[in-house]
Amino acid sequence: MLLKKELTEYNRYQAFAIHMAISLVIFFILLVCITQYWYPGILFDTGNGWKAIGMIVGIDLILGPLLTLIVFNPFKSSIKFDLAVIALVQIAALAYGTWTIHQTRPVALAFINTSFMTISANSELGKDLKEKIQTLKTNQLFYVFDDQTPKDSLSVEQFDTYSVHAAEVPKILTPYITTDLKSGNLKVNVDPLMSNYRFITIDPSSGQIIDHIRN
Repeated sequence: MLLKKELTEYNRYQAFAIHMAISLVIFFILLVCITQYWYPGILFDTGNGWKAIGMIVGIDLILGPLLTLIVFNPFKSSIKFDLAVIALVQIAALAYGTWTIHQTRPVALAFINTSFMTISANSELGKDLKEKIQTLKTNQLFYVFDDQTPKDSLSVEQFDTYSVHAAEVPKILTPYITTDLKSGNLKVNVDPLMSNYRFITIDPSSGQIIDHIRN
């Protein structure tokens, strides 16, 4: 924290710029964590990675610097206290936001019965899947298919690598698998109960995953 006599050398816009610069460093560190470790690869889209980044932007790049811009007055007797409060508010909000993002991060994309489902770390399956993900080393793609098994009764033992069973997926009769008229590839809904515009494209013969698209 700058001493009061040093604060008089800055106006509110300079203070805002300094706060923004510090916040940008923190933002880029968290951005790497989100895109490379917590929401890697295809899980960034299926797990709402942009929503996670938006939360960090709102807290780190808007909340803190904006408060500094509003309240900064180097000649106020309470300026050091004001800046300390802003710092504490931003740190607390950022810590809670980061914890929430980490707890709700996607750990697997599973084909379950009729469509792909994103499994989050704080779900019952997610908590048990972490060790199996590390063991199978499959880029977090799993396959489960058993019409007789309710989704809320699934166990970790039923999960396997997607590639082993991929050829079976195109043969499954489900309204959540359709043909893309442009490419001829199959489109499989991702989390169909939550959204109807996210799809995984798969090869119509092998069932292997090609890409993730939005309509």
